[in-house]
Amino acid sequence: MPVATMMRRTVLGAALAMGLAGAALAQGADDLSGTYQVQGQNPGSGQGTYGADITVKMVGEVYQLTWASGDQQAVGSGLRLGDTFAVTWQDPKSKESAIAVYIIMPDGGLKGRWAPLGAESAGTEDWTRKP
Repeated sequence: MPVATMMRRTVLGAALAMGLAGAALAQGADDLSGTYQVQGQNPGSGQGTYGADITVKMVGEVYQLTWASGDQQAVGSGLRLGDTFAVTWQDPKSKESAIAVYIIMPDGGLKGRWAPLGAESAGTEDWTRKP
């Protein structure tokens, strides 16, 4: 293999590794742990809105979440990659599951979409960090 090709691969590999390391460091600096007030829209037209409280806690590399709205509760696990936060949810009683993806906003809030397992439409959520 020509030396120039090896050099290019080495430089590209180092740049990629530095970028991934930088993303991991930035993620640690902006921990999502805390409590959020949520306003959401259920999937499908005319399905209504809701409010909820979410608690987010980092455990190792994974976020553990609890969601509460009235007498409804759900638990979840989430992963962050840059300004994206992906979560899977489950109601411990009914075993219903959902997936969600959020964009982390500059003010520390989150905006995203979610859908129950097997759904054909998605709902929306806006999270506001509580002090």
